[in-house]
Amino acid sequence: MFNSKDEEIINLLKKAPNLSTYQIAKKLKISWSTANLHCYKLKMVGKIDGSPQDSKFGMGEKMIWWTGDGDE
Repeated sequence: MFNSKDEEIINLLKKAPNLSTYQIAKKLKISWSTANLHCYKLKMVGKIDGSPQDSKFGMGEKMIWWTGDGDE
């Protein structure tokens, strides 16, 4: 069910919680859309959690992610 990118995201968020999708993508050298897809997948299964926050730049909101209660 989980692949290497999922594990990399979980491990990254354990070390550095409260990262945006953009920050995760940059740190793992993957596209924003790939990071976004994996983050929402991990959120659906309870491994990480996230919430939207106002963006200081541009329009709209950005998602901030952290490890959820389900990661053991």
